Amino acid sequence: MWGISDTSVSFCENKYEKTKYIAEFYNTISSLSYIIVAYPFLRTKIKWIGWSCMGVGIGSVLLHGTGRYYGQWVDEISMLLYGHTTLRYLDKTHPNLFPLILLAYLTHWRHFYVFLVLFTSFQMKILKINWERKRKKNTILYVLFFMIGFICWGLDQARCTSLERYKLHALWHISTSLSMLTNMIGLLKDQHAQ
Repeated sequence: MWGISDTSVSFCENKYEKTKYIAEFYNTISSLSYIIVAYPFLRTKIKWIGWSCMGVGIGSVLLHGTGRYYGQWVDEISMLLYGHTTLRYLDKTHPNLFPLILLAYLTHWRHFYVFLVLFTSFQMKILKINWERKRKKNTILYVLFFMIGFICWGLDQARCTSLERYKLHALWHISTSLSMLTNMIGLLKDQHAQ
């Protein structure tokens, strides 16, 4: 339906199995979890973090629904924006490096490790700040949900043929959206405590 897949990363789900309109049905449907998680935060003091989480959901739907590079761009750029926006919210002195990050990403988007290094760097810095601010419960839940998702994605990539039926990448979406939810709840609690 959408043409030949041209993303730089592949996922373990049979293409166009459920309908001719959606390349990866379960990965696309599970991507809606980001949108559901983001919605309550769109009119709060952390609305830009909520909007970037919403972008992750929209991008993920595009990526998995079409299997095309433009969906991958929206998905991964939104993930980077989520990390950057959260980091700037937590650390007001953090410079706005997003234009440079965007340039680095768009120049090297075919090399998935570039995205992975950028995304992981944001997550590590966010975790460090949250831990230092004594948000231990939220930080532990954030890491726990994220690690469950990461393990699911890793198994999905490493053992595709034997584990495809479990839709582990879809579980990555649900688990990491819960990780984002935990983080945003913690940020709002901090805001109300001030």
